[in-house]
Amino acid sequence: MTVNPSAHLVSIEETEEGIRLHWRFTALTPVDQARQRLQEYFERLGYALVDSNENTLTMRRGAGNSALDWSPRSKKTELLARFTPSKSRTGVAIELRLYDGGNYEAECRLYAWELVEAEQYLHGEPVNFKAMKQYNHHIRMQVFRASARGFVAGLFLALIAIAILRRVLPGMGIEGWLLGVITSVVTHIIIFWQVKRANRQALDSRKS
Repeated sequence: MTVNPSAHLVSIEETEEGIRLHWRFTALTPVDQARQRLQEYFERLGYALVDSNENTLTMRRGAGNSALDWSPRSKKTELLARFTPSKSRTGVAIELRLYDGGNYEAECRLYAWELVEAEQYLHGEPVNFKAMKQYNHHIRMQVFRASARGFVAGLFLALIAIAILRRVLPGMGIEGWLLGVITSVVTHIIIFWQVKRANRQALDSRKS
């Protein structure tokens, strides 16, 4: 699927609080119209208004339910736009704050795509909302398939580990409930690691 080629120009910053994306442009309209159009655009992408005044616009998307949805648009994000009026034009600086997303390149490509298309929307140019929605769904299905593969692989490895532990640990005096706890913890760790590994491979992790 073809992403807007300008998306790679979006600045991506990693902070202690999370990942931040930055995009700046000049709207050829007065500040009130620019703010209204920007709000309208991001509402179409699922954002809800938090606060709006003369020079700033704050919106949020996602409720932290990405464990059920798995798509980038389900993850909690906050958008802060600052406007600098200049006669009939308006400088627009957008900062997108990611709180539980952006660890994968595929996610950041969609977020960056949405930001650069905002500039086109304010310039009155056509925006391909359908393509962005399809890309969001594409990532969701990639995560689903990768997680399923990781779960199966993790379960297989966990069964091997459990068989080894049940053979070795009793000889060390570890039996009963303690043996059960250890095998349960090991099982969860192996499955979780395999699911994360599968997702990193499918979506191209931003972290090594």
